[in-house]
Amino acid sequence: MQDRKAWTRRHWLAWLSSLAGSSAWAQAQGGPSAASLPGNSLVFGMVPYLPVQQLVRLYEPIVGLFARKLHKPCRLGSATDFTQFIERARGGEFDLVGASPHVARILHREANFLPLVRATAPLEPLFIVPLASPIKQLKDLAGQSLLVADPFAVHVLIALRHLRDQGLVPGREVKLLIAGTQRNGVQRMLKGDAAAAVGSASTLALLPHDLSSRFRVLAAAPKGLTPMAYLAHPRLRSQVGALTQSLLAFPQTAEGLAMFKETQHEGLSPLTAAELAGADPLVVEYYKQRADN
Repeated sequence: MQDRKAWTRRHWLAWLSSLAGSSAWAQAQGGPSAASLPGNSLVFGMVPYLPVQQLVRLYEPIVGLFARKLHKPCRLGSATDFTQFIERARGGEFDLVGASPHVARILHREANFLPLVRATAPLEPLFIVPLASPIKQLKDLAGQSLLVADPFAVHVLIALRHLRDQGLVPGREVKLLIAGTQRNGVQRMLKGDAAAAVGSASTLALLPHDLSSRFRVLAAAPKGLTPMAYLAHPRLRSQVGALTQSLLAFPQTAEGLAMFKETQHEGLSPLTAAELAGADPLVVEYYKQRADN
């Protein structure tokens, strides 16, 4: 079996071509076998789109739901970046994951993770600039710097594809600066480190007023399917139906309602393999960014 770490944009393009129009598209299997964790504990892996302390606070209700439903202690785990998160998930360190669509698709395709549900809110990538910025449109970013949280985050991938569609090649016409988190990107932009920054509408809405009141939206990139998808490791295959139903009912509870209001994810709906397959162009963009960075 091919070493999953060697996957590149070329491999994905070849795979997409070979499966196009085939019934194997939604049923493609592959990926390393997962090592089981201790039988009395669970780990819910969350992509590192926010500082870990904030992730723990925001997703504590979901962690509690998994613990109650599976009758085991559960804790939240993450990683230092998206690449490490994918490797940890491939290695079987997470029983359940909350992931951006392209990460969810990679884990579904390469490690047999099973789709559960997705957030109903669309993903809205935004280009932002300081209130007093003279920049009026995207083409004005030519020759400027752009701050992004992580070049592998899904809202960034969508934004970079949109820049290319507008004739601005990231890394050539527009210099990319890595901020680590969206909040850091906003703060650095406001200090003058770059002309603009990229953020997602849901995460930017979580910023304190002293930051959010000092920038404006320059342009919006095309919306994505969802900001968050939930999947289960194949060792929980027998629990997928029950987990899905519990998650779908969760936003109707007081605890769930409060959580989805705070995360700006609105609610949950079933996640299908076909929807995950729709993220394949973003997977290609992800591997392209890996090759360029």
